[in-house]
Amino acid sequence: MYKAYKVPIPEKSRPYNFDFFLTHYVFAPWVVEGKTLVRLFKVDSGKFVLAKVGFEEEPKPILMINLQFNTKVSKAEQESLVNLISWIYAVNEDVKYFYEVICKKDRILRAASEEIYGGHLRTDPYVFESVLGVIVAQNVFFKRIYEMTRLLCENFGEKQSFDNRIYYTYPTPKRLANATLPEIRACKVGYRDKYIKGVAEKIVKEKINLDDLRKVDDIEKIKEKLMELPGVGPYTADLTVAIGFRLPTFHLDLFSREAMYQFYFNGNKVPDKEIIRFVDNKWGKWKHYTMLLLTTNTDTWAKKLGKPFRLKSGAKSV
Repeated sequence: MYKAYKVPIPEKSRPYNFDFFLTHYVFAPWVVEGKTLVRLFKVDSGKFVLAKVGFEEEPKPILMINLQFNTKVSKAEQESLVNLISWIYAVNEDVKYFYEVICKKDRILRAASEEIYGGHLRTDPYVFESVLGVIVAQNVFFKRIYEMTRLLCENFGEKQSFDNRIYYTYPTPKRLANATLPEIRACKVGYRDKYIKGVAEKIVKEKINLDDLRKVDDIEKIKEKLMELPGVGPYTADLTVAIGFRLPTFHLDLFSREAMYQFYFNGNKVPDKEIIRFVDNKWGKWKHYTMLLLTTNTDTWAKKLGKPFRLKSGAKSV
């Protein structure tokens, strides 16, 4: 059974670069099939829905969401999933001013935005997924992140067959809490196994619903709650807020520090506090989008500025 939905992209969310979604940061259980992004979801009733997300530019930009299911899914659950997917793909994100004004005034951001102009910050559907995503991303190249995430889904997610192809859901906290450390480590996550299991166990034991944090307006309070989880420090919390909430944060790691040193501080290694003060004053509510541009394909666009960048970006997933 199939059901197709068309979601218009409003003016405030344009430019809207769907190709960016297809080619960058595609982590399992999302997979790319031609010009669509595909993922298996398990809705509240326990039924499985395969979502295929595409895009049409003319006559007006529209996000195309096709839902496929083997057993009947209620209209309410379908619409809830469509709303979630629309949020994941930032359909109503007000980025017009950022791209058309802020980027054009800043030669660094202008160069950074040229290749992915109109790129939006895709958000994970569930905060638990964001937390684990950042944990596996600690101290590792992107190639490994893609592999670890895929293995976690294949080993601990639920699977369903559609059109003779197997798809996986993202693992639940319960499934990972019940797994052994060797089973989790077999997904090539290394020392991160104890944090993955620790987060899952705490959520299950204390009956925590991390998605409830999306109802909280105070970013600092969100970060405080996230840092109560094993293996979640300030950096992990900052990045989780960006990819799990799409709220203005600016995480500092080796890559983002190097970008700030080279492009805004003449190569000088300044204290983190100075970087954060600079970012807050210069970009404010746009700092998560600034982070997206400064850390995506940096070694490519920096050459246009005559500033070779020593670190390699692994953002492209194809």
